[in-house]
Amino acid sequence: MSEDTRMMDFGAPSPLAVPPPEVAERIRKQPECHLLWAVLENSVEEYMRHATATGRRGKRLFREAEEWIMQDDLTWLCSFVNICHVLGLNPDYLRTGLRRWREARTLPTPLKEAA
Repeated sequence: MSEDTRMMDFGAPSPLAVPPPEVAERIRKQPECHLLWAVLENSVEEYMRHATATGRRGKRLFREAEEWIMQDDLTWLCSFVNICHVLGLNPDYLRTGLRRWREARTLPTPLKEAA
């Protein structure tokens, strides 16, 4: 995991709103990385937006984003893992941060107060 990856703020509305400096430099040097960053940013935003969805559509969108993020598919160019590797990000760090973020938002209120 790079030092820049550790600086992502999972408490922010979107931890990927601004690329870490290392990734920003990669995007500047390789414009195709800008597209990969947009794919990654969109999936994380969908995951966070629909994590507590109650409707069918929101639940489906969350499930699709979660499946893509949690899958270890190395055969597909635009898989979560491959995008993270191309951008120089640690996929397990991002996954752990998203899981913790979701757990903090989906705990029942009495459990949050006890924690």
